[in-house]
Amino acid sequence: MNLDAIDGSVRKLLKRRKLFLKTERTDRTGEIVYVCVDDGHPGGFPVGHVTSVAAGAAWLAFARVRPDSPFGTEQVAAGLPGVEDALRAVLDNAHYGDIMADLEDASGVVTTYTATVDRDQAVWLANLDEPGGVTHLGKGRLRLTGAAVAYLRSLPEHLGCHVDHKDRLHLADDTYQLVRER
Repeated sequence: MNLDAIDGSVRKLLKRRKLFLKTERTDRTGEIVYVCVDDGHPGGFPVGHVTSVAAGAAWLAFARVRPDSPFGTEQVAAGLPGVEDALRAVLDNAHYGDIMADLEDASGVVTTYTATVDRDQAVWLANLDEPGGVTHLGKGRLRLTGAAVAYLRSLPEHLGCHVDHKDRLHLADDTYQLVRER
């Protein structure tokens, strides 16, 4: 498969989430396209894959949906008409924030961000089990560690809580700019 032929919107999503594609050809299943996070190791860390069935007439999508299953993926979609649809299904379901947070921690660089958000949203976000590293400073002001921001960057947009490539925190239908402290 020519990865350059993948739709530009899918390539942009991959880039924003610090993901890349790699392919593998097998005799048994044909071609597999892996969605990988750049974890500093050759080949990256696969967080999902897509494969064609019925001689390429349909696609299956598999994603890492539970961080406690580091090498396991689950089927998240079947019978999709094209590779782009299958890749979008992986992007909508793959969880890899724990990997991004570990990479941020391993870098040894301490980075924090702040944002002022709606007070109820600040309380809600600070009380979540994941990501760790979110502190409500009062009056809606939040401090997020770099690891927390890395985690939020990896979340699919449809969840309504994520950080985009322009350091904007999206909570429900509201958007707040993150300010890097250090």
